Amino acid sequence: MNKGLKGLEERVLSQGLCVSCGACLSLCPYLRSWQGRVVKLHDCGLDEGRCFAYCPKAEIDLERIDHKEINQKYKKIEMGPVKKVLMVRAKGTIWAKKAQSGGVVSALIDFALGKKAIDAAILTQRETDILPGGRIVRNREDILTCAGSSYISGPTLEALHKGLWQGEEKIGVVGLPCQALALTRMRSSSLEKRTPVDKVELVIGLFCTWALEYEQFSTFLKGKLGQSPIHKLEITPPPERLLKVYTNGQLHPLPIDEIRPFIRKGCHVCSDMTAEFSDISAGTVEGIEGWNTVIIRSDRGEALFKEAEEEGIIECQLLPEDHLEHLKEASLLKKERAINNIREREQSRGKSR
Repeated sequence: MNKGLKGLEERVLSQGLCVSCGACLSLCPYLRSWQGRVVKLHDCGLDEGRCFAYCPKAEIDLERIDHKEINQKYKKIEMGPVKKVLMVRAKGTIWAKKAQSGGVVSALIDFALGKKAIDAAILTQRETDILPGGRIVRNREDILTCAGSSYISGPTLEALHKGLWQGEEKIGVVGLPCQALALTRMRSSSLEKRTPVDKVELVIGLFCTWALEYEQFSTFLKGKLGQSPIHKLEITPPPERLLKVYTNGQLHPLPIDEIRPFIRKGCHVCSDMTAEFSDISAGTVEGIEGWNTVIIRSDRGEALFKEAEEEGIIECQLLPEDHLEHLKEASLLKKERAINNIREREQSRGKSR
């Protein structure tokens, strides 16, 4: 099997599985990001390449996923490696006003920069209208420009490859589960690394059930709202489940079912809801406003978190048991759905051959 651009096109791009994480971009002249999509400009003759090696979708084992022993083993991994699961919020009004939910992710990146645990970080920032992209941040002001959720997938990791670095030795990254997995694949790859992958010291992952495809969703919003500039997007928890779109002084609530057609196909075969390949993972606490659910996964993440708590940057409580059980159930449900969708895709491909 080709493990270069040809293989990437056959197994990911042509199958609609690309999630636009940015891991393959700015590595060679043949791939570009356009309107939230990765497009191939020219064929490549390499049998093996970084584009394939780094892609979080390139190695979905469609041939073996139907084996019962793999299915059962996989379903037992509720949320990946876990040291602690907590309910956390950042102290200080600056994060409460600008950041999402409890503001923990923004506060931790700010704290890590201040303590020199990292020299810079890659965050996701909305660019033109609602199209997100990666941005290198080095101070609190930069962090605040990236605060909040997007719900649209964008090539955040491209900033690692093409960013204007200034000799930083320790880099932090905040990303979705697919981006955290891509970083793991980058760091474990045997191919020569031409970008500062090995300088990534901290990965904070964001809970994610799905992300939206930019071009289709943007067209949909313009049909609903016209050309009004969008300032904020927010999804409310069950049972309401609305996408709240904030424009100039107005709130436009949209039922979640109206935006489901714009979920990326690659999200339907993604099994990771809680960013299992990160040092720290964070999401909202359903039904409890102003708090984040936080999973501490690694020694590095635990050390940073403990120091931030001791210095009064964050405050913590145990996540209520019913919330923890619901989180585990939701994580397992996403795994099961991904397995079923992968099976269906493989069976469909087999019939068409």
